[in-house]
Formats: sequence, C-alpha cells, structure tokens
Amino acid sequence: MSKNWKWGILYSGDNMALDEVVASAKQAEDAGAHSLWVTELWRDAFVPLAAIAGACRKVRLGSAVATFARPPMYTELSAMSLAEMTQGNFVLGLGTAPLEWNQNWHGVDYSKPATRMREYVECIRAMWTANPMQPISYKGEYFDVKNYIRYLTAPYEDIPIYLAAVQPGMLKLAGAHADGLIVNSLNTLKYFNEIVHPNIKTGLDRAGRSKSDFEICSVKCCAINKDAKQARQLAKHVIAFYSTVPYFDIVLDPMGFTEAKLVIRDCMARMDIPGMLNAVTEDMIDALVLAGTPDDVRKQLDKFEGQFETVMFLTPFFAVDPAESKANHEAIIDTFAA
Repeated sequence: MSKNWKWGILYSGDNMALDEVVASAKQAEDAGAHSLWVTELWRDAFVPLAAIAGACRKVRLGSAVATFARPPMYTELSAMSLAEMTQGNFVLGLGTAPLEWNQNWHGVDYSKPATRMREYVECIRAMWTANPMQPISYKGEYFDVKNYIRYLTAPYEDIPIYLAAVQPGMLKLAGAHADGLIVNSLNTLKYFNEIVHPNIKTGLDRAGRSKSDFEICSVKCCAINKDAKQARQLAKHVIAFYSTVPYFDIVLDPMGFTEAKLVIRDCMARMDIPGMLNAVTEDMIDALVLAGTPDDVRKQLDKFEGQFETVMFLTPFFAVDPAESKANHEAIIDTFAA
C-alpha cells in the first residue's frame, strides 16, 4: 500500500453491538488507523463517536455523516462536545441523505439540497462563534435564527467541516465552503476523473481557495477474505443496497450498470433480497468496490493513487450476519495495519 495513504474505518450498519464497535475502533487505532468515522442511520452519528473517544486517544474521529435533518444548533453543540472529548481532533462531516428519507422520515424540504446545505454550514459556523455576551443571528431561505446565545463558549476557534457529495452541485459547494470532501460509497476511477476533481476545482476556484487547504476523503466499500469468491459475494450486499439510491445514477449509468440497477430497485420494492444480490454483476464488483484477498484489495486500492488523501473502509452491511461483519472489520484492520 502506498505510503501516501491515510486510512480509517467507517462504522455504519454493522449489526455489531456498540461495545464491539468500540473494541474494533481501539484495534484499528492500535494498528495505525489515522481516523475513525461513524455514519448516521443505524445509530446516530455522535453517541458512538463519544463511546469511541473514551477508548481511542490518538486517532482522528469524524461523523461521516450527520445529516442536515437535525437543527443546526444541536449539530454544533454535539460537535463541540466531541471536539472537547478529542482535544480538537474531530471532523464534523455533514450530508444530505436521499430525498425520500428527508421527505418521508423528517418532513424536510429537499427541493434545493445544495442551497440548504450551504445555509446549514454557514449557520453552524455562525452559531459556533456565539457566547453568553455575544448572541448571533442568521437569516437564510431555510434557516432563520434570532439572537442565539451559546451559554458555553466553544473550546476551539473553529471546527473542520467536511461535506459528503455525489452530484456536481454538492461537489462545487464542498470546494467553495467546506474544509474537505467525503466521496460517497460507490465510486469509480471514471467518476473521480470526470466528476469529482473538475467540480471540486470549480468550487475552490470560485472561492479563491487552494487545494492544499482541502482534504479529499473517499469511502471505499471493502470485503476481504482468504477466499476471494466469498469476499466478492459479501461485496454484493453493499452494492445492492446503494444501487437503490437514485443519486448514485451518476456513478452507475456511465459504467453501463443501468439495467442491473433497475433490476435491483425492482427487487428492493418487493423486498426480494436474494434477487437484489443476484442482480449485482461481476463487472459491478470490479468497478465499484474493493473485494478479494488481502493482496487483491491492496492492489485494487493502489489504482486510486492520487485521487484522494484519506480512504475510509466500509464493511458490507446490508443483510449481512453480525459475525460476518465483525470478521470483515478484523480482516480490514489486519490487511492495512502499519
């Protein structure tokens, strides 16, 4: 593996008990992981990070991601707590989540997600500066905060905010307004070269910013087994899950995966999980994820040299047995240990 990589693990829908997640995080830190991340769906993004922070003292922690369905005040207060717990070694990663989740679960207007996210970031940064003697107000199209008083002054002057992005608009927003990017779970070399880097550059240029001030992180779904066939079968689970999310069309369609994607979505509508897995092609595994033996996976990752600075390994989780999830986390750590 390249010396230039910084690696970490994204804890997601792992089916593991929280104490097992914490134990895995400690194992990863001891193995040389640079960062550990938690996403928001199976659990919230912040409580598991707090538990990890109690066990891991050196590694960077981050949310990957917390969604903008939560009010800005609660997000920035949670971020403050984690900044304190990590002595400033925390990244607030933010994302939108899919349209349907926002509309059906949160009642959130999703008509202009990039605008809403820009305001969300601006509002959090403004609220971060408030203190008992200096209330702040923020007025936007989506957020209207009046005389917010922060009763405890933030322990650090600011906090790094990274945005998860798939579509060009959000990528440009990340380049212009965030400190870093989290490339979402399904990605290819073609997608990085044709979509990610050009749009990040546009955003950076618009804001007069330098790439040296910006970090690109990428989630890479990763399945590892001494039996490569078993690893590839496990990888199908995460491809099947994310292929149901419409905003990944920008990754899937240019690679010729439209037909398979539509079959997967049809099966999902009928909760036909075996059908979803059977619809994942070998070409999809080759293009979208890391899967195989430890040597296979290291070689597959090396193809992405220069595309990002930090890799966040994500274990396949959808319809996966908890023991299999735990074993795959251990295999990832063993494969990339310093």
